[in-house]
Amino acid sequence: MTIALETQEKAKQIILAGLRAQFHGSVRFCNIHADVRLNAEGEEFLDMRAIYEGPRGDLNFRSLVALNDEIRPHLHEIGILHVPSVSYISKSEYDRLQSEMAAARQYDGQG
Repeated sequence: MTIALETQEKAKQIILAGLRAQFHGSVRFCNIHADVRLNAEGEEFLDMRAIYEGPRGDLNFRSLVALNDEIRPHLHEIGILHVPSVSYISKSEYDRLQSEMAAARQYDGQG
């Protein structure tokens, strides 16, 4: 089953809302980056990176596990049957990676 862009966007919003509801104070979630990957059977799965600002030490990784139970029913409603893997990435690190990828694409296009 192909995961449509619209469904990916809905999943991102569900996860972002869940993270924002769980975390208060020094950590702020800015956005979610989604990647689609295939398993050995050719099924599509979502990998999500939660882009945050704030001290990494204030992130609670147990909350990420608890988030799965909270978001699972909402994801099922939109057709996502496997809860995506969610990891954290700081906004500065994400921006740096995006810049490097853009530079690589530009270099590939010229060479």
